[in-house]
Amino acid sequence: MSKIRIVNWLLTRRCNLKCDYCAIVKDYEGMPEEYPSMSHYKKNEMTTTDVIGGLFHFQKHNPDAFHIFYGGEPLLRKDLATIISFCNRENIHYTIISNNTNEIQPLIKKLRDNVEGKIKGFTASVDPVFFDTDQSEDRVRKSLQGFESLKEMKKDVEDVVAEITVMKHNQQHLYRLVKLLTESEINSDITFVDIAKSPYYDFSNIYERELLVDPSAMLAKQFQKLNDEDVDVHMKDVLLPAMWDNLPSNMDCEIDKNLHNTSVDADGTIRLCLRIRGVSTPKLVKIKDLFDSKYNISAIAHAAIKRDKEDYCKLCNHTCHIMSKYIDQNNTSPDDLVHLDRRK
Repeated sequence: MSKIRIVNWLLTRRCNLKCDYCAIVKDYEGMPEEYPSMSHYKKNEMTTTDVIGGLFHFQKHNPDAFHIFYGGEPLLRKDLATIISFCNRENIHYTIISNNTNEIQPLIKKLRDNVEGKIKGFTASVDPVFFDTDQSEDRVRKSLQGFESLKEMKKDVEDVVAEITVMKHNQQHLYRLVKLLTESEINSDITFVDIAKSPYYDFSNIYERELLVDPSAMLAKQFQKLNDEDVDVHMKDVLLPAMWDNLPSNMDCEIDKNLHNTSVDADGTIRLCLRIRGVSTPKLVKIKDLFDSKYNISAIAHAAIKRDKEDYCKLCNHTCHIMSKYIDQNNTSPDDLVHLDRRK
């Protein structure tokens, strides 16, 4: 029986940044006519009640599910402290993924000051460019600032995670960065750059196949070092070999067979997945429609997801789906997924 292990929440499509590679916060060229414009999401963003009600439904379905709060930039929601406080009271496993830029630091402080209890999980990108002498001084400075602010977060957050996106130009620095983060007691979550394989992929605005990372002797050496040494990489025994097998972008998540991973869009509709909004799924399914009266996955949701996956999925390399698929197939404890040993 399908059980959702990971829930990705696009709490908002609003963001303080306008990154070229991100399609989730803007209308983009070639956007399918079935996809709503950004004005739709601004007018119909989930309310506090919508989010907390949705969390209640997911808790009924699987109290061990891991919730990832994305944006846009989730710190832009004025009610984030209320949402996180609810999660703390109800023992809901979560992390907040933020761009962690200077502009967001006052909002992070406000969240820390207003949330009930400690923030359980916080994730932000750390770019290994500060090892690269060819990078611009400004980019190196911003990367170092991100690293230092994550170290500072450890005072108030139980589980601080650095998300590392491996690209062709930085793969040779992967081990050095993970080692540095481990020495700072920060866990590393490794992902690989992915591309939009059609306009229906609305999470990324990167289309160039040549940007994908292929298996190579250099990458194999980096992975071997990570395997051999005592470094803090999220679920490395499972994820490293699985990521290697799925390079450059060939993972079949099989959510059409077992819905182990789902994504909630900013308007409260269910997406096919984090990479693809889809057509049938958001049209037919909101959070409450995911479940039947016994809080199992509903037949309507299964049918819509199956239809969208057949029509629009061209595979990907989303690490999050590798995690949830592994836990689902092996029926293993979610403790490693949520870093339960760090969460008091």
